Amino acid sequence: MTNNHDGGASGSPDGAGPALTGISVAVVAVSTTRSGTAGSARTRPPWVAMEDYAALIRERTPMRALCLPVTTSEPQILTERGPVILTELDVLTAAVAVAAATITTLRRRSVPPRAGRVVVTGASWAPLLAPVLIASGVGDLSSWHERDAEAFPLRRLMEHNDVLVDLSGCAPDGAAPGRTVTVPAYGFAYGALVLPGLLAALCGHGVRTLTVEVVAACVRALALITPADQMLPFADDRLLVSAVARHVSRALGHPVPYRDHHR
Repeated sequence: MTNNHDGGASGSPDGAGPALTGISVAVVAVSTTRSGTAGSARTRPPWVAMEDYAALIRERTPMRALCLPVTTSEPQILTERGPVILTELDVLTAAVAVAAATITTLRRRSVPPRAGRVVVTGASWAPLLAPVLIASGVGDLSSWHERDAEAFPLRRLMEHNDVLVDLSGCAPDGAAPGRTVTVPAYGFAYGALVLPGLLAALCGHGVRTLTVEVVAACVRALALITPADQMLPFADDRLLVSAVARHVSRALGHPVPYRDHHR
């Protein structure tokens, strides 16, 4: 997803701060000749996800969402043309939602993040996750690969660690019951928690780089509004968009685009 500012912002009729009118967001679905996704995520047509994200942006923000289906064997070319690229797996699903679920899982176990010990499988699927977890205060982070299974069985390893983040979907059943965070089969379920508020804070300010600090701000927002008995907030939580926008705006030093609404 990319964003482009092509006009001024004006007041919002619902009093939620400046409406981000005059701003267009491109939702790009890329079909490549390469195959493979994170182990715990199933594939589905990228065009379906594109339409879902476009509809989400139109429903939750005042921005225009434009759908751009692309077929290419070199998707990295698109990421070099900015202005800001938000990928579903690495940014929205893993770096934000999975990181937030990790923090809340630690919290439910009464483990402060700085004392938390987290093991990640398939870390290469989401390179941004590790630095975001560290920026979010996680004190001990380890990576595990299937080739380590003989010398370091995952079940035994988890006897001495607090949370398992299974990006590759290779963890055996029962390796870390009640404390395993996975990538959902349908990434949109997690991405939808983050995207509207993140776009509201980024768009219209000329932001060209998504830093670890900005992503960590999203993580804090999700963790703070998550009910005590949940891993992540509910998708229909009325504070969701404003909370993410507020924390990201503060990390950027920008005015907050949305006021909080009471439940």
